[in-house]
Amino acid sequence: MFEKVLVPIDFSEGSRSAASSVKEIRGVREIVLLHVVYNRYPSKDPAVIHPRVKEARVAIEKFKNDLAMPGVTIVTIVEETTGGEIFDLINRTAAKLGISLVVMGRRGTGIIETLLLGSVASDVLRYGNTDLLLMHSPPKYWKATQDSDTSPPALFSHVMVCTDFSEPEIGFICLEELPWIQRASIFHSVTTGDSREEIQSAVHEAESGLGRIRDEFTRRGIPAQTHVSVGSAVEEILAFSKREDVSLILLKSTGKKAFLNIVTGSTSAPFARNAEKPVLILKRPRVAGK
Repeated sequence: MFEKVLVPIDFSEGSRSAASSVKEIRGVREIVLLHVVYNRYPSKDPAVIHPRVKEARVAIEKFKNDLAMPGVTIVTIVEETTGGEIFDLINRTAAKLGISLVVMGRRGTGIIETLLLGSVASDVLRYGNTDLLLMHSPPKYWKATQDSDTSPPALFSHVMVCTDFSEPEIGFICLEELPWIQRASIFHSVTTGDSREEIQSAVHEAESGLGRIRDEFTRRGIPAQTHVSVGSAVEEILAFSKREDVSLILLKSTGKKAFLNIVTGSTSAPFARNAEKPVLILKRPRVAGK
């Protein structure tokens, strides 16, 4: 369960959407709002507060009030720094405070905007130990009309569970930690095979494995379907998530090499840039030999 959540914010629509999404996560007890102010030339007098820090403190308190939820403590942090990497500051803050989930907007203004467009996404995952939820801003047409019929779907209404069958199995993690999801599509992409026969054999094996996971979802009262694709895991996940209109893509940051590259290798930035759905990446140590 995600009891303590960190939300880095820059007051953009993306970070507001990210913070708002926390309301859909059950079991949250504390939210930490983090805003970073870069000040290349800080005053030597510690009593002097930079104007942008003052502005940020006022803005973050309003942000906190707008986010207020019954039974949830909200802590605000305005961090002034003279340099360094944003991913390092996020990871250090998460580790120091015992954060269980970092929630970030996919795009923002200034510093945060670079998170998913360069190497920072890989660095947050590679060097951090915290699960990461990457959110999008609401669609422009919905913001313009506020039409309830076209509002974004509930975050956990249709979760795409992407598995490569490495242990711990992400499907079972999902059942234990996100038991409130409404519907699941359990997905696997066959990426290897030197012949048609080998590929077909891998597809049959995958279908069998997905079936066992699906049966456990069904036993828990969660409707689930399975799907096996053949091809690049990145391309197949993106295509399926768009075609089936899923509400969330669920991945692990550890697994088999081809699959792992989606989130920690050279394909992480294109995947994050092109995914039209929120992405939840779980940090779980891989079981040796599996």
